[in-house]
Amino acid sequence: MQFTITINQVKALEWGLNSQQALLFAFIYGCPSWTKSITTDAGVFYVLSKAKITEELPLLTDKPDTAYRMLKALDEAGLIELSSTSNITLFRLTDKSKTWNQKLDGSEKYPTPPKSEGRKKIRSTSDKSPSKVGKKSEQGSEKSPTNQDTNHQDTNQGTGQDLPEGSALPNQTGALVLVSGIEPPRVAIPDDMPGPKDQCCKTFKTWANYAMSYRKRYKAWPVWNSKVGGQLGLLIGRLGVEVAHSVAAYYVSINDAVLLRKCHPLGELLANAESYHTQWATQTQVTGATARQTENTQSNVTAMEQALATQRERRAANAQ
Repeated sequence: MQFTITINQVKALEWGLNSQQALLFAFIYGCPSWTKSITTDAGVFYVLSKAKITEELPLLTDKPDTAYRMLKALDEAGLIELSSTSNITLFRLTDKSKTWNQKLDGSEKYPTPPKSEGRKKIRSTSDKSPSKVGKKSEQGSEKSPTNQDTNHQDTNQGTGQDLPEGSALPNQTGALVLVSGIEPPRVAIPDDMPGPKDQCCKTFKTWANYAMSYRKRYKAWPVWNSKVGGQLGLLIGRLGVEVAHSVAAYYVSINDAVLLRKCHPLGELLANAESYHTQWATQTQVTGATARQTENTQSNVTAMEQALATQRERRAANAQ
């Protein structure tokens, strides 16, 4: 598993990548330095299995099919070229993607020091302090090991990613931004769910709760379009992002004749957001039937009170 993934946010925004796509590309960008290369009729490609992606990037996805769809998105964005053999996925970087870690003049921002320079430093250190070199550290004793990007010195973990002899690990640059973990949904989100897929999207959680509840009830996904996206944003603005998803899921469970005839539209939830928030908070459904029942009960009480008042007035008149 990769310990650290760094993202060039400027390029990610420039290329229109969401956080998941940027996370995946940041990993792929360094793969040619360690994964196996294969020469095909179309040129040189590199081996990258879907299983390897899920193994190295558990925060991204644990589903190989989802990993492949993300690869296809990067291919469509013109950042990688995909190919395949009968049993393995192949990729190579495009000219566009090679600017991920370059300055405007095309040179690397943080090039790897020449090997000769590294040897001089090691020799110098060993000459000055011979007692400090040559000893083997205990496993796991280094706080900042040389290979900080993975918990295995051998990057081949049984998923078809052979480390070529003499290759280096992906170079990390200090000017990029560390990506923190993305909290995964509590339940698996079906791949065919319409709407936003980026979990960092403001409306993702509310939409996912509404859509999943909707499909459970009606055996079909609700329609996603720009109007629905705008309604979700307004709903979150009125109820708050902390509870909007819970109210949306509860709303679909309400057994009201009007809502059932309309199939619980999102517009109805938005129009009466505060009312449904109260029903969710009190766990009390107010349907047309319960409203009429309450109304009838109140009418009966009012009629009884009026009858009693009339009787009291008659008794008072007779007493006089």
